[in-house]
Amino acid sequence: MKDTWKAKKWYNVYAPDMFGKQSLGEVVSNNPDNLVGRTMMTSLRDLTGDFSKSHVKLYFSINEVQGENAYTEFKQHELLRSYIRSQTRRNNTKLDNILDLRTKDGKKLRVTISAIAPRRMQSSQTEAVKDLIETHMKETASQMEMVPLIQELILGKITSDIYKKAKKIYPLRRVEVLKVKKLK
Repeated sequence: MKDTWKAKKWYNVYAPDMFGKQSLGEVVSNNPDNLVGRTMMTSLRDLTGDFSKSHVKLYFSINEVQGENAYTEFKQHELLRSYIRSQTRRNNTKLDNILDLRTKDGKKLRVTISAIAPRRMQSSQTEAVKDLIETHMKETASQMEMVPLIQELILGKITSDIYKKAKKIYPLRRVEVLKVKKLK
């Protein structure tokens, strides 16, 4: 009887350039072609060392294997459900916007943004905030390429801009990017 485990090799997996090609860990496979398409998950805390970002999960897809190294591309980003639940309370208003965006370099992203208000909002205020988020995101995405856009979404620069503008309509508690997914 042949032992199939001994035929397998370990491959080092690295994050894409936008995350500094940091090591994501190791995977095992008997054929490097089987690695292509495999998904790796890590937290932003593991990549940056910032413990305040442990609720941010990043998913990478292996797209290339060279020797004993596997290289990835960004697949998606999302926040933990427990973190999202901890942000909403009774009598709050939570606005979720799901937007399909096209970047300057022609890539497509699906972005889910949530705005949380400390009290109940009137429907006119809700619509005004949703429209503001949608127009700001579409303008920003059309002016930026995919890599810097994803970095700004994950690090919160775009959400802070939205928060500053939306605060004039209604005093929001926070604006969060819940999910960013790269579409085909």
